[in-house]
Amino acid sequence: METIIKSPSECTEIEISTFVKMIEEGGQVSRYKIREKVERAQKLVFIWNDDDCVAIAALKNPATSYKDKVFKAAGLSEKKDLYSFEIGYIYATVKGVGNLLMQAVIGANDGASTFATTRDSNAAMQHLLPKFGFKKLGSSYKNESGEYLLALFGNEK
Repeated sequence: METIIKSPSECTEIEISTFVKMIEEGGQVSRYKIREKVERAQKLVFIWNDDDCVAIAALKNPATSYKDKVFKAAGLSEKKDLYSFEIGYIYATVKGVGNLLMQAVIGANDGASTFATTRDSNAAMQHLLPKFGFKKLGSSYKNESGEYLLALFGNEK
């Protein structure tokens, strides 16, 4: 398997389309303006197994309004400016690549403080984030539709 880290502007149309398709397959995030959000990311991480992309992750440049909303919902509005990037769009079609994805995306953040959100019920991410220095921040909060709880994690520097 090969891990590739690129800025969206360095990606081919096929790579961007593959990334978007995998996000949609994962079914964890809204499809609204997803391509624009992917193209606004700082870095995209791909794990390829021969000609098949088997895992993705992104170091995202979160919109200010989104960051305001997330930190406010977790009860930590005062901490939002401490974090430059967000880890997101983590999805894999094979098991055992979580560590590789996290190493790659954290390596791309140039030491900046980074946050991530995950469902309270996502045991894999709840285990993986602390393994890479992330701590749960604030209180869990309901997603926009009220269907489930989200947890905010950060690796404040």
